[in-house]
Amino acid sequence: MRAVGFVCVLIVASFGAPALGLGGPENVLVVDNSNSPVSQRIAAYYVSQRGIPAGNMATINTVDSSLSSANESISPADYTSLIEQPIRTYLSTHGLTDQIQYIVLTKGIPIKLAYDPFGGQYGPQSVDSMLAAMDLIDPLLVEFTDSNHNVVASVYANRFWRSQAPFAHSTHGGYLVTRLDGYTEDDAKALVTRALAPPASSRYLLDVDPNRGLGTSSLQPKSILLPDGTLDPNYHLGYEDFNADMIRASQILVERPNLSVLLDTSITFMGSTEPLLGYVSWGSNDNHYNSTTYRSLTFGARSVVETAVSTSGRTFLPTTGGQSLIADLIAQGAAGAKGYVSEPFLHAVASPTVLFDLYSSGRNLAESCYAASRFVRWKDVVLGDPLCCLAGQAVSTIAAARDLADGTLVSMTGKTVSAGTEDFGDRFYIQEPNRPSGIQIYIGQSFAGIPRGSVVGVRGIIGTRFGERCILNPSITGPGPGPMPFGAKAFGEPAPWQSAAPACRVRGVPLNGHTSP
Repeated sequence: MRAVGFVCVLIVASFGAPALGLGGPENVLVVDNSNSPVSQRIAAYYVSQRGIPAGNMATINTVDSSLSSANESISPADYTSLIEQPIRTYLSTHGLTDQIQYIVLTKGIPIKLAYDPFGGQYGPQSVDSMLAAMDLIDPLLVEFTDSNHNVVASVYANRFWRSQAPFAHSTHGGYLVTRLDGYTEDDAKALVTRALAPPASSRYLLDVDPNRGLGTSSLQPKSILLPDGTLDPNYHLGYEDFNADMIRASQILVERPNLSVLLDTSITFMGSTEPLLGYVSWGSNDNHYNSTTYRSLTFGARSVVETAVSTSGRTFLPTTGGQSLIADLIAQGAAGAKGYVSEPFLHAVASPTVLFDLYSSGRNLAESCYAASRFVRWKDVVLGDPLCCLAGQAVSTIAAARDLADGTLVSMTGKTVSAGTEDFGDRFYIQEPNRPSGIQIYIGQSFAGIPRGSVVGVRGIIGTRFGERCILNPSITGPGPGPMPFGAKAFGEPAPWQSAAPACRVRGVPLNGHTSP
């Protein structure tokens, strides 16, 4: 990957509809392509298997990307008129703008722009990440620079980065966009099957390349954003930091009961003799990469993978040559994967620490991948069902949850909120309907809209804060078939693609190795 810098711009956007609850089929919009029979079949399969409401399906009309690699690209103008605008219109006319949190694209829809419309020098943006930035609230522009301080690319900082609160369109703007894709129609449909099947593995493999240096794990993951939302002027990310991020992730995972964690810091490009639940490596950027080993990896249901490879998502059609592809890992059984259609720079690769901390805590695939990613309107592609998650140990009572060891993933439903976020901001409390016991649900940041008296379901990690038992990294659902309401916030006009406002610049690190960090 490459080294460059960046610039931040604040732009205010505003929406007035109420934010809605998260994490269920009613919060998913499925998009198919009327010109692609493959796309239509995959969309219909997903809708039927996941129980997506009939009104949550939008059809667009564009080239069929499943037919040729040339069709996998679309001009920026056609992207706007044939993909973004029809989706935006569908959401608005059906009253779904704030109810939808996740957009699922299907094989047969182009994956990338034909060129960077903002004048960048390192390849085009992904269709998925452009959609993810639709109607962002307060977007922060970041401009990458080269060693001579010349701007070579621009991107938006992801304000959902490391968020402990659930994602809500009305709070953040944008959407969490994933894709059902792979080399074949069967590969794409298998992503749905694997998201619904019981996990068959608890094994994580994190493969460090020591030749790229070993950073300090206690400093990971590094953030370009300060707590007040401004750019950190001292931010720097090097190859050694990605290795250190893997090490930090392993330190978190080993504290979770019932997980098997292999951290490899040798020069060997590691394989696994059993299916994996989580995987991260340098892929073909590893100095000792072995393609046979890479293609021998296997994965269990609900597994998630990431590789620090510049063009790991450049195509979802059979091909030869070039860097390693996430499509191979999907063909080998992975349920979810993150990749890049062109050079994203190392900063864009998902933080292993954030990705696996959240995912192993029961957060879904979409929230885990996006919270682990520093940018939107960039090169990212997330494959898989956005609702794919680990359910953990189902418990019927709060007392049973309190008796479990710290780090245990639990889920429970039908609990009454005894003290809401209006009381504490960054946490709330639940109790049994007959009030024999209660527990704190710690969100970790201010989050409006979980009122006293509401009935919720909660999934997360059992922990202890200041001597008090609690549930951390929670996923929260409301009662019944409908979404749970969350507090709304008003903003200004949607941000334009480009702005003359001042920006913040940061030097970046490439993955393709053509430029020194």
